[in-house]
Amino acid sequence: MNLARSIAWRYLKRPTDKLVSAVGIVSVLGLIIGVMALVISMALMTGYRDDLQKKLLGANAEVFLYAVDGNIADTPETLRTIRQTSGVAAASPVIFQHGLVSSESFVTGAQVMLKGIEPARATRSPFLLKIVGTGKSFQTREGLPGITLGKHLALRLGVDVGSPLMVTVPTEQSGNVLPQTASFTVTNVFDSGFYEFDAGWLFLDLGEAQRMTGSPASANLVEIELKPEANIDHVIAAVASRTGHRYAVTDWRQMNGQLFTLLKLQQLVLFIVIGLIVFVSTFNIVSTLIMTIHEKRKEIGMLASMGAERRLITRIFVWYGAMVGLIGTGAGIALGTIICAVITKYRLISFPPEIAEVYFVSSIPFITSPRDLSIIAVFSVGVSFLATLLPALRASRLNPIDALRHE
Repeated sequence: MNLARSIAWRYLKRPTDKLVSAVGIVSVLGLIIGVMALVISMALMTGYRDDLQKKLLGANAEVFLYAVDGNIADTPETLRTIRQTSGVAAASPVIFQHGLVSSESFVTGAQVMLKGIEPARATRSPFLLKIVGTGKSFQTREGLPGITLGKHLALRLGVDVGSPLMVTVPTEQSGNVLPQTASFTVTNVFDSGFYEFDAGWLFLDLGEAQRMTGSPASANLVEIELKPEANIDHVIAAVASRTGHRYAVTDWRQMNGQLFTLLKLQQLVLFIVIGLIVFVSTFNIVSTLIMTIHEKRKEIGMLASMGAERRLITRIFVWYGAMVGLIGTGAGIALGTIICAVITKYRLISFPPEIAEVYFVSSIPFITSPRDLSIIAVFSVGVSFLATLLPALRASRLNPIDALRHE
C-alpha cells in the first residue's frame, strides 16, 4: 500500500479539528460548484452549436450548386453528372423563391421564403419528414396542391391543416416581372424547432414551385448530400470540375461560417470565464492544506524524527490536495451531467417566439461530449494539483524539533 496516500486519506477522512473539517468541506463544495458550472456551460454551447448544425443540414444539404444569373438551364444533365461524382450520395433539385402569402384572416400578406422540394426526400431525412408530414406528400387526399408551414407562421396567418392559402411570387415574362398567384391547401403544420423555418418558410412540391415560377423541369439550386466517408472539399472540387465550372459550388460551412466561428469563440471565452471559478476554488484547497499542516505539526515532526524523508511528507500533502481535486471534479462532472440530461429531457430551456427569433432555435439541448468532459477533468485536477505544491513543500521543510517543541 502507498504509505503517503493512506496517510493523506486518513487526514482527509478524519480531521480532528472542526474548523479544518469545515474548511475542507467548503473547498470540496467550491470545486464541485465550479466544475458543475463549467460542465453545464460547455454543454450549453456544444448543444446549441450541434443542434443548429443538425437542423441546418436536416432541411438542406452539405453542398450547394447554383447558377449565379438565374435557373440551372440543363438541370437533368447537371443532376446526372453530379450523381456520378465520387462521394455524392444524392443530388436533389430545389426551387428557392421569395414570395407573399395571405389567408382569409390575414389578407395583408406576409413575406416568406418558398422552397420547392421533391417530397420523396422525406424518406431519407427525419427532419424533412417532420416538415412534409407523415403522408410523405404535399398533396391533399383529394389530390389538390398542398403546402406546409411552421407553427409560428401558421399562428400568424391564423391557419391550420385544411385551411386555404394564397401564394404570390414574382415571375419574369417577356422581360417583365409580373406577379403569379396560386391557391394551396395547408397539409401540415410542423414544429421543427428551428425558428427561421417555423416562422418564415413555406415548403411545397417541386413541380408546383416550377409551375409558379415559370421554370418547368429546371431548378435554381441543387442540394448535394454526401456519403458518410466523403471529404467535403474533394467533393466540391470534383463537382465544380465535372460541371465545367459553369456554376457556383459552396457548402454549409461557407454559408454559415461566421455564425459557427462566433459560437466557437464564445465557447472558448465561456470556458475561460467559468474556469476562473475552478481556479478561485483552489485557494480553498490551499487554505485547507495550510490549516491541516498546522494541525498535524506533531505528526509531521514525529514522522521526520523517525527518519521519514522530505519527499514522503511532500507526497502526503500532494495526495491530500489531489484527493480533494479528484473528489470535487468527479462529483462536479457527475452532477453537471445529470443536470444537463434533465434539462434536455424536459426541454427546460425553451424560448418564446421573440427570443427564438434571435437565437434561431426554440429550445436548446445540453450535450455533454466526452471531449469536453475530459478537458474539464484535466483542467480541474491539474489546477488542484498545482495548488497543493507550495503548501506540501512548506510541510516538508518543517523542522521536527520545532514541531515537537510546541506540542
